[in-house]
Amino acid sequence: MKKVLLIGADGMLGGELKERLEKKYEVVGTTIETLDICDKQAVIAKVKEIEPYFIVNCAAYTNVDGCEVNYDLANRVNGEAVLNIAEAAKQMDSRFIHISTDYVFDGKLDVDSAYTEDMKPGPVSAYGKTKYLGEQNAAKAEKYYILRTAWLYGLGGKNFVKTMLRVSNNESVSVVDDQHGSPTCTTTLCEIIEAIMEKEPPYGIYHSTNEGFTTWCGFTRKIYALAGIQTPVISLTSEEYKQAHPESSDRPTNSKLSKEKLHSVGIYPKKWEEALQEYLKEELK
Repeated sequence: MKKVLLIGADGMLGGELKERLEKKYEVVGTTIETLDICDKQAVIAKVKEIEPYFIVNCAAYTNVDGCEVNYDLANRVNGEAVLNIAEAAKQMDSRFIHISTDYVFDGKLDVDSAYTEDMKPGPVSAYGKTKYLGEQNAAKAEKYYILRTAWLYGLGGKNFVKTMLRVSNNESVSVVDDQHGSPTCTTTLCEIIEAIMEKEPPYGIYHSTNEGFTTWCGFTRKIYALAGIQTPVISLTSEEYKQAHPESSDRPTNSKLSKEKLHSVGIYPKKWEEALQEYLKEELK
């Protein structure tokens, strides 16, 4: 049974992934309390102790607005600490799977197009900049998979779907309708990670979201339609949202990630609508 070191095993993604991987692998999960990834010696010691075949890093500072005001902390966790893991992985000849984000792009690509893995990143937000540094550091493991995801939601932790369900008793809900991407369920991302571990395709970056695209407004309308909620959803522009929330970080207009490279290695994620329907069955129990 192959050993897996799962970093960030108590998060929304990590918690679900741990449960799934334990059926096939010997999994050691760490949390912020049990492993400080910013401590290089601690990371190296842990990796030497476990001798994992795979290291999966689900740890990140994901509060996009928080990254703007806590840049140093975000850069340490999302960027610099990844080098500690990558160097430890290289020393022990482990395969390193690192979770990244659509925010490494500037989001200004024409919305009729989707970003491919070979397009040059150009992050504009603090979150995107720190995650891009993390990608550059992850690649130093040499045997690495960087999985870029977007619009992630799952059963554990806070997420957009839960927020929209919570505010659905308002008279109406206003949601941005000019930002495009793929809502992605943690279950789908777990399935992609498992497939990568089983297939071990060529190392590199893989865009890893559900299939299909929508806007945040379209996403909300689908959530309500599937949940049988009648609350009207009013479309907003990003500019209107920014006027109402001036403290918020700029979000990418285009977060569409092409899955062609994933398809080329025989991995086909579910459509976002199907994944959402399955998620809501559990969430609304």
